[in-house]
Amino acid sequence: MLLVLLSILMGCQNSETATIGQQAFPDFEVSKDYFTQKASIEYAKNFTVEYHNHYKVVRAKVGFGAAHQDADSVAWERAFTDVMVLVQRGTPAPPLEGELAGAQIIEIPVNTIAGNADDAPTRFLALGVGDKLVGLGHGDVYDEGLRKRFLEGEFAAIGASWHTGPNLEVLLETKPDLTLLTAASLTQSEGIQQTRKLGLAAAPEFSWSEVSYLGQLEWIKYDALFLNAEAQATRFFEDIKKRCEELKQLVAQQTEKPGVLWGMHSKSGNWTVRANGGIAELIEAAGAKNPFANSQAAITETRANGLSEGIPISDEIILTQADEVDFIISFQSTTDNWPPTNYMNTFPAFRNKGLYHHFKRYRDYGAHDWYQTASMRPDLLLMDLIKLFHPDILPKHELFFMAPIEII
Repeated sequence: MLLVLLSILMGCQNSETATIGQQAFPDFEVSKDYFTQKASIEYAKNFTVEYHNHYKVVRAKVGFGAAHQDADSVAWERAFTDVMVLVQRGTPAPPLEGELAGAQIIEIPVNTIAGNADDAPTRFLALGVGDKLVGLGHGDVYDEGLRKRFLEGEFAAIGASWHTGPNLEVLLETKPDLTLLTAASLTQSEGIQQTRKLGLAAAPEFSWSEVSYLGQLEWIKYDALFLNAEAQATRFFEDIKKRCEELKQLVAQQTEKPGVLWGMHSKSGNWTVRANGGIAELIEAAGAKNPFANSQAAITETRANGLSEGIPISDEIILTQADEVDFIISFQSTTDNWPPTNYMNTFPAFRNKGLYHHFKRYRDYGAHDWYQTASMRPDLLLMDLIKLFHPDILPKHELFFMAPIEII
C-alpha cells in the first residue's frame, strides 16, 4: 500500500511539473531529448557534464595552487567547484534542490559570448562562433582578423586573464549572454561571483589546470556545451588528437632520444622546469627524454592567473644532469638572465646551439601566438619538437612556434 501511495504521489508531482512546463512553455515536450549531439569527456579532469532531456549539468572544479601558496591562493586539495545548469531555450529550468542547490542557471545556446583566457580566441574560432564574440580579455590578440575587429570596436576588452578580475563596467555595457572567466585564485573566483551578482551569466575557465595536453585540448568541448556545438568541438578534438597520434608513430622507433630541458632561468639562481604536465608529455611524444621528469612533483606554482612555466629546481641540481641536456627550450628569447658561460658550457645544448624559444610568432603590439594557439594545437607544437629532435623525419616542416635563442 505504501509503495502504491508513493507511486501515485510521484505521478501527481511529475504530472504537475509537466503541466506547469507546458503552460509556461507551450512547445516544450517533456520526453524529448533536446541534445542529440553529446560530448564525451575522456581526458579533461576538471569539468564534467551530465545530460538530461532538456538541460545539462556542468561541474567545473580545480585546485588553485600547487607548489607554493600565498594569501591569494587556495591549497590544491581544497578544490573550487562550480555547478551550472544549462537549460535549453524554450524549456523550463529544473528545481534547484539537492545536488543542484545553489547552481547557476544559464539559458542555451548563448547568442553572444566573451572570454578572457588567452586561448579563448582559438577555441571560439575553431567552433565557428566568431560572429557571436563580443568581448576578449584584451585586444592584443595575434589573430589578424580578431585584432582588426577589436580596433574597429566590434568587441570589448573585458580584462585580461592575468588581472585579478574582470572589468565589470565593460561587462555591464556589453552584456554578453555568457562570459567565460579564467579562475586561478580566490580573487578571480570572486570576480565570477561579482559578475553573476550583476545579473550576467558567467562560467569559470580552468583549461590551464589540466595535467595532460589532450585534457587541456578537451576544454573546447566545455565551451561548446554553452553553444550546443558539441559536434563541432568533437570533430576538432578528434582531428587534432589523430594528428598527434600519427606524429607520435613517426618517432616511435627512434632509439636516439636527446635530452631536453624545457624551462627558464631566474636571477635568483633557479631554473623553472617542466617536470611533468602536457609539455613534458609532448617532449616524450616527440622522441626525446626529459632528465627532470617527476610525476610526483607539483605541476604548477600558479599564484594569480594559471600561467606557469613549471617547478623551481636549483642551479646545483640542474648541473648534476647538465651533460644529458641536448636542447633547452624556453620562453626567454635571450640568455640575458642565464648563468655565466662557464656554467652553461657544461650543457651540450649550449655548446651545440640547441637553444630555442617558443615566441617566434610575435607581433610588435605585444601579441604572442603561443598563448593563443599552443594549447589548442598541440599537433603544431609536436611537429616543431620532432623537427628539432629528429630533423630527417619532417624535412619540409618549417618551425612554427620555435626560433633560436640569442646568446648574450
